[in-house]
Amino acid sequence: MKNKTVLVGIAALFGSFAALARPSDASNRAVVLTFGTTTSRLTLPAVTFQLVEGTEGGIGVAAARSCASADPCVWLAGVSLPSGARITGLELEACDDDSASKVSFGLRRHPAPMQDGVPIVIGASTGIADTPGCALFPVSADHTVDNAANSYVAEVAAVPGVNVRFGALRVAYELQVSPAPTVATFGDVPTSHPFFQFIEALAASGITGGCGSGNFCPDAPVTRGQMAVFLSKALGLHFPD
Repeated sequence: MKNKTVLVGIAALFGSFAALARPSDASNRAVVLTFGTTTSRLTLPAVTFQLVEGTEGGIGVAAARSCASADPCVWLAGVSLPSGARITGLELEACDDDSASKVSFGLRRHPAPMQDGVPIVIGASTGIADTPGCALFPVSADHTVDNAANSYVAEVAAVPGVNVRFGALRVAYELQVSPAPTVATFGDVPTSHPFFQFIEALAASGITGGCGSGNFCPDAPVTRGQMAVFLSKALGLHFPD
């Protein structure tokens, strides 16, 4: 890579990095990194849902949940995703062999402070008449996560039926680079610069303060020391306790 493109290339790369997730087992020093703008999935197993209405049957195969009451059962689970991530869909893992029953699911946001839910996905279900059996049931969505303004809750509902149960709900999402501001931070990176959005993302994230005198120096080469700063700040690297 030519020197003049090194810094802007690094900016484009880090514009797509997400937060670093670490395993709960302190003895496991490996890290799991989700990055880029490809689709990822947050899996909510059925056992993580809390029953809030109805009476459920015993937990079945693969820890699936089912309903045993005459009225519908309703389960809720909190959804935690990084702010700025774009939710692109839900996918229910369920079984439905009953032509008179179904499993429905959805996602809503609750604006702060403590307001009623606003649907993001509503009305999705396994269907009634087609009794599709055990399958994955996808539905599309389009919502950008804002954790400062909202909390997020997934909902699954079911009525008693022959082999009507659910095993998990998956939330599909993509990490996004923040939209470009209208005013440039650095004097040598105007809003018309092809890497403006990515360089601004680096600056807004505290990964870089530029090269001094209000400039970013987008055509300057990067030293190994500067690269260490970029990587450490972008990934939140630290020594294990």
